[in-house]
Amino acid sequence: MQEFIINIVKQNAVDIVGILTLFFLGRKLLKVMVKRLVSVVDDGDDAHLSQKEKRAETLGHIIITTGNIAIYVVILLMALSLFGINITPVLAGAGVIGLAIGFGAQSLVKDFVSGFFILVENQYGIGDKVKIGSFEGRVVRITMRSTVLKNDKEETYYTSNGLIKDVINMSQNKVYRP
Repeated sequence: MQEFIINIVKQNAVDIVGILTLFFLGRKLLKVMVKRLVSVVDDGDDAHLSQKEKRAETLGHIIITTGNIAIYVVILLMALSLFGINITPVLAGAGVIGLAIGFGAQSLVKDFVSGFFILVENQYGIGDKVKIGSFEGRVVRITMRSTVLKNDKEETYYTSNGLIKDVINMSQNKVYRP
């Protein structure tokens, strides 16, 4: 087994270096792009984050997480092909498994869709004081799947985005005038 791995490394040294380079460059580029996105929105006031800054920070976390998953999948597929594994059946199988999981995990899909609309509609962002259901606290993390709140007693509340029906955002002091 050890000889097999050594032979593969010797035969594919350039490809392995290329894959590792793509991995690290991809992650670095992703972080630089998100940092640039957040800095474009930054108004220079470090003491107080604006709504746009909070939204950019929240979207930045989502983009980095999603981008990292995509990078890991591509690198894994490239590594499998180095070992002589035909990735075409792997991709086809992943598609079929993804379809089966999609039907079986409808609540997960609902959470993701709800999370998407929470972010797009800017209902709340990291640092906002909100009331979701009977729980009130500051938003400490938003993912596509869930929202995490922490109250004044440092109690943490996790809720699936698909279960959120009504939100009161006490940090948005916008007056609505029809």
